[in-house]
Amino acid sequence: MEKILLLGDSKVKKEIKIEEIFKNRENIEKIKITSETYSDEDINKHFSMLGLFFEKKMIVISGFNNLPLSQQERISNLISKADSSLPIIVVLDAEKENKYLKNISFDEKYELILPLPWQEELWIKYIEEISSVFNKKIEKEAAVKLIELIGKKEELLYEEIKKLFIFSDNNIISLKEVTDICSYFPTTSYEELCYDLARKNFSITIEKFKSVINMPNFSPISLANYIFRYFLDLYAVILNTEKKLKYTWPEIMKISQKTEVSSQRVANFLGFSFKTDKGNKLNLQKMYDIEYLEKILIKVENLDRLLKIGENSKVLFVNFFEELCNSYNF
Repeated sequence: MEKILLLGDSKVKKEIKIEEIFKNRENIEKIKITSETYSDEDINKHFSMLGLFFEKKMIVISGFNNLPLSQQERISNLISKADSSLPIIVVLDAEKENKYLKNISFDEKYELILPLPWQEELWIKYIEEISSVFNKKIEKEAAVKLIELIGKKEELLYEEIKKLFIFSDNNIISLKEVTDICSYFPTTSYEELCYDLARKNFSITIEKFKSVINMPNFSPISLANYIFRYFLDLYAVILNTEKKLKYTWPEIMKISQKTEVSSQRVANFLGFSFKTDKGNKLNLQKMYDIEYLEKILIKVENLDRLLKIGENSKVLFVNFFEELCNSYNF
């Protein structure tokens, strides 16, 4: 049995590594197990029986840290005690190595992590690495432009690089190709708008809104959904976080993992400032409680309903922004 551990938070790099492992083997069946598909019966069967048409089996256990501890322990014991001669490759995908993983003697370990939000040069290097998967190089200016257009969202970056691979005939992706071929994603602008709205800065929120509505393919319902998700994430963070004046980056990461809210958004919520930030951030815990956020979410749901029946989106959003920015409870 071959045992491989993939550690880190880069979903794209993990998928690339899994495909690389799979393609380098012949006559092998691939089985993926997640927290949604796991069952004790199936896991036992996968480790004891081969398929009818394959000589080997590759079992990918995805999101190991998200499994209940009892399942993590069961998998750890099963792998540790399994016959080493079994024609099975086990690939464990985890964000961090815990005691159950440390009990397993892995043949290979890979750390596949994303750069931190402020590590601009490492994000450029990340884009260069993903481009190399498609046998392409990319100009530094082109990589910077990709980040400007899309933000530091690895799944979207991967999809756009894949698009460039399809449409570009050149070995080196240029700035012009990125500008001509890649999509513009308004999520960065949406995020900024939501942050200013949450800070109750009405004038800046309106400025951002004017910019957003002039974007190609602007969707009022999409913006309403984004606002709902933003305040739902704020709800989750405040519900699951002990109030403090300041937070360290390890604390931000821990809260992010617990709430499944991106670390960058958690940092914004809790007033954690990155080195690249121009000014200090507000800790939104001081401005919101659970009851207030529940009322905001109801307001956004009502906004969404009115948009869907054809009410004037500009009027609805401006009224909502004004009401939220001028109130500390509804």
